[in-house]
Amino acid sequence: MLFPGFGYFDQKKECWRALVHGRVFRGDRIPLGTRLLLKGLKRAMRASPEELASETFQQRIGGFLTSPGKRRRIVLKTGERNYRLRRRTRRNGAFYGRITLPPDAIPDTPPQQDLGLEVVGPESSLASGKIHITPPRGISIISDIDDTIKFTDATRKSEMLANTFLRPFEVIEGMAQLYQHWHQRDCAFHYVSSSPWQLYVPLAELCLASDFPDGSMHLKYFRLREEMFKRFRPLRRNNKVAIIAGILKCLPTRKFILIGDSGEKDPEIYRFLARRFPDQIRAIAIRNLAARPLEGQRREKLNRVLSTTQVRLFVEPEEIEDLATEIAEQL
Repeated sequence: MLFPGFGYFDQKKECWRALVHGRVFRGDRIPLGTRLLLKGLKRAMRASPEELASETFQQRIGGFLTSPGKRRRIVLKTGERNYRLRRRTRRNGAFYGRITLPPDAIPDTPPQQDLGLEVVGPESSLASGKIHITPPRGISIISDIDDTIKFTDATRKSEMLANTFLRPFEVIEGMAQLYQHWHQRDCAFHYVSSSPWQLYVPLAELCLASDFPDGSMHLKYFRLREEMFKRFRPLRRNNKVAIIAGILKCLPTRKFILIGDSGEKDPEIYRFLARRFPDQIRAIAIRNLAARPLEGQRREKLNRVLSTTQVRLFVEPEEIEDLATEIAEQL
């Protein structure tokens, strides 16, 4: 499986590159340890037999039941050119790479566009995906997913698990329309979340059905055995700083708006990043949740970020509709 990545202009090498990411997996057997751990997950959710037998649960849990495929070299193809990644897939089946795109694949003044990509075998294509080409200049939106564009209720463990595995996904009303409004003004999108990669397919289907703009997606590798000892907290945000920092470094001349929620650590993570990348991060917008509103010292610290970074709290998406336009006028 190939996950949606992004392409960027490497100013040091003066060429276009693409970050690629995917996973090789097999679903023909479930290890005994995984079966035992699933029983613990089912108990934690307090789900009924009917809920566990539902199509929703079977689809959501499916990604967690796969095991890593045999370690191998990955060959990618775009256009008529093949690329062999330098490193084999990791033990968890993941593969990462950075490929140099052919000059004729990108126009001199590129608009936002998608570049098709395939994982190829000796005789056929094994998986397909796309790279979102991001011009060197412009505005990028880095958006959280859980409780920012999708209702998760991550502040309550039992509700988080039920909303993740048992119930139909529910989008936050108005967020897709807001993002489309910004997309029509040439904003690029990067969805960064600590939701697990095992949920990529249902999340991607939700974004497509709800008309969220296409963008690169950056999730977290989740090992059920490890999370059992963390009381099933698959939405932990330890990796978000590194992922967002990596995006900012690849796109040093773009300006960014970071969108998150007050439920967990988005305000603290975004504050840290804004202090580290003051010239790039021009705005932080936090969806203020009633379950854990941003107040007291948390709010004071975020408001003291930097004069170059605008901080906005919102409940309804239309409250920040003008944000991208404001940032664009400053460029």
